[in-house]
Amino acid sequence: MYQRIKEWYFKMRPFELRHKGKIYEQLGARVYKKWVPTSGEVITRFRLINRLKIVETGSRRTALENHEKLTRIWEWRHLLSALFLQSWAIAAGFFLGVEQFYVCSVINIIVNLYPIAVQRYNRVRITLLLKKIVC
Repeated sequence: MYQRIKEWYFKMRPFELRHKGKIYEQLGARVYKKWVPTSGEVITRFRLINRLKIVETGSRRTALENHEKLTRIWEWRHLLSALFLQSWAIAAGFFLGVEQFYVCSVINIIVNLYPIAVQRYNRVRITLLLKKIVC
């Protein structure tokens, strides 16, 4: 059952593929991806981090497939964290006041929902690239 839920969740939706992930760009995923302070494009270039390990795997296709698996892991972590934090926000709003609910919800959007959008955006792009690459 757990595996079926994960498969359903990670399945690419038609609206995601229709315009090559444009929906996530419109939501700001690309800007967030570039400037996120822990692992954004600017920071990873500055720290000389290369996430796509083409040399180590031997092929671009394998590197992309491995990276696609990583996006699922990262997204799943953020999803579980988002569910926990939103539960916390609801409890805080109930016991401490509605302001706490709003603060926790905004933090949840920044810390979890945007990274989820970034991972889904990355996976759309990887899926389209994998379709173009011939074995």
